[in-house]
Amino acid sequence: MSTYSNQENLPRLPIPTLDETLQRFSSRLTALQSLSEQEETKKAVKQFLQTDGPLLQELLLQYEEEGRNNGTLGSYVEEFWNDAYLAPPSSVVLNTNPFFLLEDEPDPDLKSQIGRASSLLFASLKFASMLKTETLSPEEFRGSKLCMDQFKSIFGSCRVPCGDKDVVENDPESSHVVVMKRNYMFYFQGLWPEDGSVAVTRQDIIEILIAIEADAQQHEENSALHAVGVLTTMERRIWAKARQELSSISPHNHAALRIIDSALFVVVLDDFVPKNVDEAVSNMLHGTYKLQECDTTRQSQVWKWSRFHFILFRLRHSFLLLLLG
Repeated sequence: MSTYSNQENLPRLPIPTLDETLQRFSSRLTALQSLSEQEETKKAVKQFLQTDGPLLQELLLQYEEEGRNNGTLGSYVEEFWNDAYLAPPSSVVLNTNPFFLLEDEPDPDLKSQIGRASSLLFASLKFASMLKTETLSPEEFRGSKLCMDQFKSIFGSCRVPCGDKDVVENDPESSHVVVMKRNYMFYFQGLWPEDGSVAVTRQDIIEILIAIEADAQQHEENSALHAVGVLTTMERRIWAKARQELSSISPHNHAALRIIDSALFVVVLDDFVPKNVDEAVSNMLHGTYKLQECDTTRQSQVWKWSRFHFILFRLRHSFLLLLLG
């Protein structure tokens, strides 16, 4: 059974009736409102039910039916949900940048930063290969089939700033990995483009990371002049303009941005040494100008931290939230 073989047989997310929606709306506000505010809400709900409500409900039902028939919508909330995260002009840092930390590596052979990073990279590439070749079994929960569509956005996808709202670009041909070190970006082939199989061994990855480390050491440490990734933390409309200008300066810049956008994922080899978990969380939540790249869907960061080498996963909040939740 292929990864997406159950997709056409999954039930649609049901649309509640207008009465159900308004009842839930009122009940959710009860704990947040005073008695006088609750009375105002009741009046507004009653007026909505008698005026615009029925027409809007009918339009929503038509919207769902059209999306189902032409295959453009997996759910009636899909477009509205994405717009809620892609349309706001505020920075993705703090607002839409969830993360989590993994525990220390139990294998003594993988205690080093490169050892841990190589293990993460190799495991991630094997998982990406299973998705590429559709050999990953469909998920189930208590006997019920789960939607696998969002797995298509785990690798090779990127949030791109535009005019009115950002867009999510997925590259089905993505096969390379970007590695950041001292504000310099490197990349290597992770999957074979022909069949989606893993193109490197873990030992290959170790040698690649050692070479990247050696090359990065030759450059000025954490130079702000090369911290291009920090631009992704700016307000989205400002970043969209800056990105357009950066891309138009030279074909080299345009090609470099394309390499980053289309990467399977980004791995950061960070020299930051937090003193405790609180400092680690602060760094992950907002960071500094060093080693930022906030538009790729999946970013893994491996620190040098005393005996620990924590791995962070940053994920874009909009098109992966249902997968995580």
